[in-house]
Amino acid sequence: MKPFCCAALLAVCAACRAPAGVEPEAATAPVRVHCAAPSLQGVDETLALRGRIEAPVGGDLPVASQVAGRVVAVQVVEGEHVEAGALVATVDDVASRDALRQAEAAVAQARADAGRAKTTLARVRALVDKGIAARQELDDAGAQARAAEAAVQSAVAAADLAQHTLGRVQVRAPIAGVVTRIWRGPGSLVDGSSATPLVQIASAQSPEFVADATERELSRLQVDLPVAGTLVDGEPWQGHVRLITRALEQGTGLGTVRVALDAVPRAPLGAFGHAQVVLRHRDAVPLLASTVLRGAVADGVEVIVCTANHAELRRVTVGWRDEGHVEITGGLQPGERVATDHVLGLQDGTAIEEIH
Repeated sequence: MKPFCCAALLAVCAACRAPAGVEPEAATAPVRVHCAAPSLQGVDETLALRGRIEAPVGGDLPVASQVAGRVVAVQVVEGEHVEAGALVATVDDVASRDALRQAEAAVAQARADAGRAKTTLARVRALVDKGIAARQELDDAGAQARAAEAAVQSAVAAADLAQHTLGRVQVRAPIAGVVTRIWRGPGSLVDGSSATPLVQIASAQSPEFVADATERELSRLQVDLPVAGTLVDGEPWQGHVRLITRALEQGTGLGTVRVALDAVPRAPLGAFGHAQVVLRHRDAVPLLASTVLRGAVADGVEVIVCTANHAELRRVTVGWRDEGHVEITGGLQPGERVATDHVLGLQDGTAIEEIH
């Protein structure tokens, strides 16, 4: 073979090995990357909850009339703040006034009967003293006088009850709070029991943040743990865990966490928000930026370890994490550094050059 043909063949083979438009030397150039070692920082392990502002336990009351009748007027509207004792509704008082008049008439009749019994007793006593009437007649007259006096007391009590019942046609708020619902309006019939409430009032004195939590989340919580949160309107709040229910709802498998607030929020009852419960604080935790991780935590994450001149793909284990940082619990030796950029483009064995 002629020397010219051999040289041409070698040139063609070299061109086949090199990518189009790339010099052979450029294809092996190392990738320049930034690297960093985990930094030791203090972290708060937190638990995120979602819930809303509610009245305390026992502070959300249906208010009903204690007398039966037809509702004449409702003096409050939903969302209105009322003080304890404020008038919230009025029930028709016709039946109550009739009952009071009857009771007052019964008192008058009983007193008249008692007066006659006393007169009879005095007359019979005088006759007995003169020896005209028998002692038995005096005993009978005394018994009748005592029965008549007892009837007076009974009638007076019935009249007092009727008077008190008449006062109950004005339904008043048992606690200070916010009207959260109007159950019945003018013209509605009520039976005088809790089965026919008129309005719903929620106490606004000591509202709480109430959230649902899973069984695992409940097991991590303790009473008095500090909590910080934000409502949907951006209002911040702080408090502490007051109550952790140990019974889970059968349908959802969730329990309830109640957080006592340090101050009454501006937001109304029912406002939704987020909360972060501080479970514990740890110092000197090795942290890396979350962006250095490859893969999902559930499947096992990997990082690119920066060696002297090439990248090493290595699986690591992680612990605490938030939106920006992650704790490395295993897989890295002290002092080892990981790539912080080109993370997805680097492969095991890729030539790298660390940028200082």
